Amino acid sequence: MRTRVLWVLAGLVCVAASVVLPMVWQHSLVDLKVYRLGGTTLLDDASALYDARLAGLPFTYPPFAAVVMVPFALIPWSAAVTVWTVTSVLCVVAIWRMSVKLPSAILLAVVAGSLLLEPVRETLGFGQINLMLCALILYDVLDVKHTRRGIWIGVAAGIKLTPLVFLGLLVVTRQWKALIHASVAFLATVLIGFAITPHAATEYWTSLISDTTRIGGLAFSSNQSWNAFLIRLTGDLDGGGPIWLGLVLVTVVAGLWMCRVLWLRGQQLAAVSVCALIGLLCSPVSWSHHWVWIIPLGVSVVTVLAPRWRIPFGVLWFGLFTIAPIWWPPNHDNRELDWPFADQFSGNAYLIAALVALVLLAVSRERVRADPQVVREPL
Repeated sequence: MRTRVLWVLAGLVCVAASVVLPMVWQHSLVDLKVYRLGGTTLLDDASALYDARLAGLPFTYPPFAAVVMVPFALIPWSAAVTVWTVTSVLCVVAIWRMSVKLPSAILLAVVAGSLLLEPVRETLGFGQINLMLCALILYDVLDVKHTRRGIWIGVAAGIKLTPLVFLGLLVVTRQWKALIHASVAFLATVLIGFAITPHAATEYWTSLISDTTRIGGLAFSSNQSWNAFLIRLTGDLDGGGPIWLGLVLVTVVAGLWMCRVLWLRGQQLAAVSVCALIGLLCSPVSWSHHWVWIIPLGVSVVTVLAPRWRIPFGVLWFGLFTIAPIWWPPNHDNRELDWPFADQFSGNAYLIAALVALVLLAVSRERVRADPQVVREPL
């Protein structure tokens, strides 16, 4: 009887998600178009990779990312959209399965509900790669059974630089073999880029890598990072300067220390989630769709709470990222620079939620019985 009730509830969640999602989902798939632009340009004129534009948008990723996108450039648009979207949704399933053990009915319900989370629906709507990278990194860090752990972190970093932060996790947890694998894999992606398009690779690694003007407006409310917070708070497009650098330094040091503590407690999911959070907070640009890590992070916090607080926190946590208050204050065209102080709370809601999660994980004394192979890197 209980199983039947769960499946009925799961069906109701699916129906509700299918009704609500079209109301809130904007699906231009513009980033998938830019990815395909990278692949197409690589085939047509590889040296022009960073000169090509799609409605004014440039390709902003390392050359290796364009190599990965070649297959999507070769198939029809409708096929590319289908394969990309289905793969992304399957990655949502994988993320939940790696984060927590759930009965099939509940898994179906949470996956359907997750499509309403603003970072997830924005990733799907833009045709972004975030869900794929999140699933790939979780697998590479948490699955200690495969002997080449770290390779997929390196590959992910070769596609999009932000996964380099996970090398820090490998360092502080002394997973030297995985660190070597990740470093070699990342270096291989760089060399592949130089082998295929020396001109574009030289241009990217010597100048474009630090050019944030190609990414978008830093003050935009979708940018949920320390840098954007300081820009909006001060009204200065130049950012926080030394204050930002200080925040980055403190976040990296304290965050990696916390990653080590959590890892040694047996809270590997929390450790990798906090490491992802370091990258989100410290990157000059962390668009809201980059925040798909709120799924494993939310699960990590729920796990350490007292049982009576788990459901209320889960509702508040995932509810916040569903209603997405970052879009409530005026936005676009640098209107964020004129926010009154009250708007800073809703406009920086993702940062505030992240800090709450960090505090809850830090004060918890929960110790999970860990497999020694997880703490000590397998041979």
